[in-house]
Amino acid sequence: MEGGYVLVHVLEVVVPGHDLGDAPACEVALGGGFARCPVPSTLQSENVALPTDGDAEPVVHVRAFDSQQRSVGLVVVPVSTLVPLEVWNVWYAMDEGVEEQEEMPPEETPKMHLLLQYVSREAAADETAQLREMRAQDFLLRALQQLNASLEAKVMVHQSQSLPARAPSSPQWAARRRRAEARRLA
Repeated sequence: MEGGYVLVHVLEVVVPGHDLGDAPACEVALGGGFARCPVPSTLQSENVALPTDGDAEPVVHVRAFDSQQRSVGLVVVPVSTLVPLEVWNVWYAMDEGVEEQEEMPPEETPKMHLLLQYVSREAAADETAQLREMRAQDFLLRALQQLNASLEAKVMVHQSQSLPARAPSSPQWAARRRRAEARRLA
């Protein structure tokens, strides 16, 4: 990529009340670039990297699909909202494509967990092949770490829900439970 680019990972899609099935997927588009990948996108062990060239105000579009390939929502991220070279680890509310949506409580809002990194044209021009490869590896590692932390939090929540009513009350157990709950809510 001669000019700037955006690295993307779709880590999770949550649609309350809708079973996404065993193989949810997503489409990531930026300008003329397009990629289709599973959710989580880390299953491919490579980054989604799309060029920003040719677009005065580039915008990342990420559409999520359930296992039956039905669209379950869209996230739109203007590249101008991303700070160059910073890795963004953000949950975005998904749009259902309806003009006027009524406000929903956070626990009922469809959402998507994205990891994004914008590399400006200037930064990309200064990159050596080795630096670009290191950036790509670092971004993939961060995505895998985020996915691992999310899975660990889900396991902890599941384990705490399956504990008997009379759970231990040690300070370490309580702290572990608070950390798992905090990760689940993040």
